[in-house]
Amino acid sequence: MRKILVIGSFMTDLVFRSHEFVREGETVTGLSFNRFPGGKGANQAVAAARSGAEVTMMGKLGKDDFGEEQIASLQASGIDHHAVLFTDEAVSGVGNPQLDDHGRNRIVIIPGANSLFTPVEIEHMESLIEDNDIIVLQLEIPLETVYRAIEIAHRRDKTIILNPAPAQRIDAKHASMVNWIVPNEHEAETLSGIRVDSLQSAERASEKLMRQGFGNVVITLGSHGSFYKTADAEDKIDAFEVNAVDSTAAGDEFIGAFASQIAKDSDISNALVYSSAASALAVTKLGAQASLPTSQEIEAFLHERNAV
Repeated sequence: MRKILVIGSFMTDLVFRSHEFVREGETVTGLSFNRFPGGKGANQAVAAARSGAEVTMMGKLGKDDFGEEQIASLQASGIDHHAVLFTDEAVSGVGNPQLDDHGRNRIVIIPGANSLFTPVEIEHMESLIEDNDIIVLQLEIPLETVYRAIEIAHRRDKTIILNPAPAQRIDAKHASMVNWIVPNEHEAETLSGIRVDSLQSAERASEKLMRQGFGNVVITLGSHGSFYKTADAEDKIDAFEVNAVDSTAAGDEFIGAFASQIAKDSDISNALVYSSAASALAVTKLGAQASLPTSQEIEAFLHERNAV
């Protein structure tokens, strides 16, 4: 199996749950409060590791309790964290997911130390990029840092998976270096300018993204599954029906599981069925990393649904 390096963010999630989302000027009594380690980068690293991949994490934390909790979570999932940096110039990143009874979420984030992760620090760890095979990136760290990682990974002929979240446009130069772009429907709209609300619009958006230079496209469509397009094929992968409790880390689980299957050189359709099962399981539990399933749980779910 090929090795995965995740370069990205850490966020400690302070999760508030209520029957409905709070409206402007309104105060409501909530149902519960929880604190979980999260962040798109860390979540995707944990998801990939729990899917059986060999994973290293690179990112930046504050010298605080949240940072210590993040390292403990990486250790618990068997993730190499020697490349995680610490700063006393900012606190560790914090997110505030708000959940309702329908499993929907709204999230406010304070990037903190993530914002201080610099291109120079990426350059200092170029040998680590060389030592890994698949580089997974998101956009919760500075864009110029992501760009420098893409440049180094491309020069080293690595497989680059980019999750463009939170949504930002990617310039043509760096788009052409990305092997897999994996946005959700909202991010795909930001990148392509096409509203993605159907299979047909997902296909049009994918075509436009490939014209922008991205090598291959996977658009996740929530409960409607996912759509992929490569130079040779395209298809829709159905979602699995489950009782959704919290969708906070479902997209991160999809990315991490997908990276784990690319690391195994799985067929794209099989990789996406696996990723869909993994993200379905993730929404059945509360929390970010606390909800991410193991490979054994994913395989059991696939057998139960007769999807293997």
